[in-house]
Amino acid sequence: MGQSKRYAATYGRLMDERIEEFVMREELIMLTAAELDVEYCRPTDFPEPRRVYAWVRYPSKAIRVQAHAIAYTRTAVKIRFLEPLIKIQREGWVWLNAVTPADAAGSPDRS
Repeated sequence: MGQSKRYAATYGRLMDERIEEFVMREELIMLTAAELDVEYCRPTDFPEPRRVYAWVRYPSKAIRVQAHAIAYTRTAVKIRFLEPLIKIQREGWVWLNAVTPADAAGSPDRS
């Protein structure tokens, strides 16, 4: 069987848009080792990942995402989530007050 030529241009354009989104996307801003101060504030792993909503930052915006909390310190939480739009699994540290338990948060805001 051959390919459908009817939609080739449409799907080609959509693929080009996805590639451009991936290449031109902004890099996430997560906490650094200095901010975590792991020398004096050791991380503790959760026994099981916990569903949360967390604010993640990009250079031009902040987005609230559904995530799993996998570790914590006194001041920060390590989360794992699918990055919006490109659906790549990411992991990193955010400040404790940027995280809300999923059962208490309702649905995420998209800002």
